Amino acid sequence: MPSTEAIYPIGIVERDTGIARDTLRVWERRYGFPEPSRNNKGERTYSESQLRQLQRVRRLLDQGLRPGKLLRLSATDLDQLEARLQSPEGVQRDAEITDLLDAVCAMDVNTTRALLQRRYQQQDMEPFVNKTIVPLLACVGEMWAGGQLQIYQEHFLSQQLVQFLNTEFTRLQRTARKPVVLLATLPNEEHTLGLLMLAAILSSRGITAINLGAEVPMDQIAQAVEQLRADIVGVTFSGAYQYSSIRRHLVELREQVSDDIDIWVGGEGVRRLRKLPDGIVKFTSLTDIPL
Repeated sequence: MPSTEAIYPIGIVERDTGIARDTLRVWERRYGFPEPSRNNKGERTYSESQLRQLQRVRRLLDQGLRPGKLLRLSATDLDQLEARLQSPEGVQRDAEITDLLDAVCAMDVNTTRALLQRRYQQQDMEPFVNKTIVPLLACVGEMWAGGQLQIYQEHFLSQQLVQFLNTEFTRLQRTARKPVVLLATLPNEEHTLGLLMLAAILSSRGITAINLGAEVPMDQIAQAVEQLRADIVGVTFSGAYQYSSIRRHLVELREQVSDDIDIWVGGEGVRRLRKLPDGIVKFTSLTDIPL
């Protein structure tokens, strides 16, 4: 019987793992994994199970392990390794987050929206982001790694959160004031949920946040800073962004933007980054926003 697994081209695998395609090819030759197939054009394609395993490998690489060890491990061995590295209690979840996860798994739009609205009314924006969305996404990550959640279910949740946060962000911005924070991701960074969570928190503090969204060229960010008279530029990097490029791109952004404009950089992708260029402030948690 033919496999029913989804198949992904190398560009999607590169995007969703943050592992460069050249690195994937090197690993294929050196370690025998991943093992891509070829489409009718002779291009490499990867099964969903290989994509999942590569994402797990990427998370473990971020914890300091080396590819030569990880790529020789079976899925069972990776399970055991991750279990040893995780805290015994795992991600903490309360009953309402469990209910939200159930609604996401069921793809229940109305229940998901109602539960998000209830938590928001109970908490207000900043604690809602930090005490509901952050642990919710962490639970989703654990479930995804364990094969308990499908990619389309994860995307469903992301879209529900984007719609909800955008609505509340727009409402809060009506009374926003200075400073003006310009938010964007750089080219090749398609993940914008972290950016939106940051915008929502700034809005809850009465700060003007202008969210340009994904993959904005650096010269366009510089022009927008001048036109909007922004005081701060904020960019985020997800864990899927190619780590080796981040410092170079930040140096280039610093050169593009006037020296009197602060640059914030956040997200999982910069957690290990040291020795930042002058005039760049790093935060890796939404509880540590430098304003």
